[in-house]
Amino acid sequence: MLANYTFRIVNGLIPMRLPFFYICWKFFRLFQGWKVASFVLGLVFSQSLSHIVAISNLMPYLINVLEEKLPLAAATANLRTGITAIMAIFGAHLSDAYTGFYRLIFYSTIIYITGLLLLTISAFKLHPEATSAYGSSDRLWVFRMALLLVALGKAGHTPMLKAFGACQLKSRGAEDDESDDKVHARLNCWWCIGVNAGAFCGILLLAIVEGRQYWVAGYGVLTLTMCIAFCIFVLGKPLYKCVEPRGSLLSRASRVLVAAFFKRHLDVPTDASQLYHGDSNQLLHTDSLRCLDKAAIVESQSSELNEDRTKRRLCTVMEVEETKLLLRMFPIWTTFLNYGLVKSLGSTFFLQQGSNMDRKYSLGNVPLPFLLIFTRYVSGQIIWLNKRLSKAYPELEQVMTPLVRIGIGLIFGILCCSIASSVEAKRFDIVKRHDLQDRPKETLPINVFWLTPQFMLLGAMDGFTYPGIKDFYYNQVPKSMWSFGPSFTLSVIGFGSLLSVIDIAATDKASKQGGRTSWFADSINKSRLDIFYLSLVILSCINLVFYGFLARKYTYKKAVSEDDPDSGVIDTMSF
Repeated sequence: MLANYTFRIVNGLIPMRLPFFYICWKFFRLFQGWKVASFVLGLVFSQSLSHIVAISNLMPYLINVLEEKLPLAAATANLRTGITAIMAIFGAHLSDAYTGFYRLIFYSTIIYITGLLLLTISAFKLHPEATSAYGSSDRLWVFRMALLLVALGKAGHTPMLKAFGACQLKSRGAEDDESDDKVHARLNCWWCIGVNAGAFCGILLLAIVEGRQYWVAGYGVLTLTMCIAFCIFVLGKPLYKCVEPRGSLLSRASRVLVAAFFKRHLDVPTDASQLYHGDSNQLLHTDSLRCLDKAAIVESQSSELNEDRTKRRLCTVMEVEETKLLLRMFPIWTTFLNYGLVKSLGSTFFLQQGSNMDRKYSLGNVPLPFLLIFTRYVSGQIIWLNKRLSKAYPELEQVMTPLVRIGIGLIFGILCCSIASSVEAKRFDIVKRHDLQDRPKETLPINVFWLTPQFMLLGAMDGFTYPGIKDFYYNQVPKSMWSFGPSFTLSVIGFGSLLSVIDIAATDKASKQGGRTSWFADSINKSRLDIFYLSLVILSCINLVFYGFLARKYTYKKAVSEDDPDSGVIDTMSF
């Protein structure tokens, strides 16, 4: 009887406890590899912390603290973003072709720490009791040099830091026979912990630093945190599995262009079998851009083929076709730049709009970068929802192709600029009614959360366009070109930010024609950003029409059976 009673108890408890043990087991598996990941997590945390305090707050810092003019401050912030994104492309090229991930992260972190140290030095004379004799010119030179070093250091971290972490977790997962999905899930978990913890601490630190104007202490904390994270990262070197460089797509493309240039006097054979195919034949020969086929023409005897390959005089058909793929995507790539242009507004003019709005709450003032949380949240939710819907309804992928998602994102960009223009018109009307044009530091009687809709629409644009561009690239190229995927998306953000600098300069010059007042005055209260946003609406509409035309003409290639190398990893680290 006792045995029967015991059996009933155990039989009743096991079903109740199984879910608990299953959750614990899944939690343990998710955090497997924590020894290696913890050494990299410090850099992810410190980079996110620095991004919130020193980079996201750059525009308000330039205008309110260093007292720069509005257009110059916007150009500086956008140049920083452009340099970071474009140099990240060259950083990825260096890591793939020469240095590998570890050495590039090592040297870029040293540059990053040097930049943060110079930022701290440049803020020494910003104490309220200090005289302004330290020269604004000297301080600005030190600050700009620090900003350049921070941009270069961040370029070495993005996207190499994530790729390095994925490489470590994949090597551990391969030992345990884990699937790529499980490895991606663990990478996503670790990445989100580091980024979100750094962002949360950054907002708290910025609220203290901005309220009391302790910029030396704030930048000093960033420098110290990055130094500690760097030391932890170096200590983990014995545990890392470093992959040797295997060559870069940019190297292969440049070799094709050089070889085709030197052989420009030759005639392209009508029979493609006469071209040099080498050992790899993943891509079939195409008849477009036949001038590049000259790079695969064999000039020498078979005994001299290796010598020609060494001298960049001979390329394989596959290398030529890879270069053709990149060039064929260039026309539609130019329409993606409008996404980078509109995206740059979030960290420049959008934040500056809220600089003199009512930011008070129970514990103090809302830090301006806090508004970027709305962008990140909406973007992350849209990415998550798209993935859920695509898994639940596989036929939806035939309708929601990457080009369709990019188009939806561009429409959200138009809506974002339209709402921003309306809100700015309301803010400017309040400025005129209270006669505050010459008092830009006076708080306006309008709450800062009026800016929430434009930040949310910016996130909606980001949630559709960024993954769409990434998936578009991976679907159009073979696996041999996947390593260039992050650089392809970074190029859109980088060149889009530089395009924003050109657009601001051109708009400033055009608005001055006929002796009229420029739309970009020295302060936000005198500027007509509402009209500038309307001009971006018109520009975005023209770009959308051009994009639609190219998208209809583009021969879209179906996704291959191989999985997206970055699936399951939400890119939450912004620029």
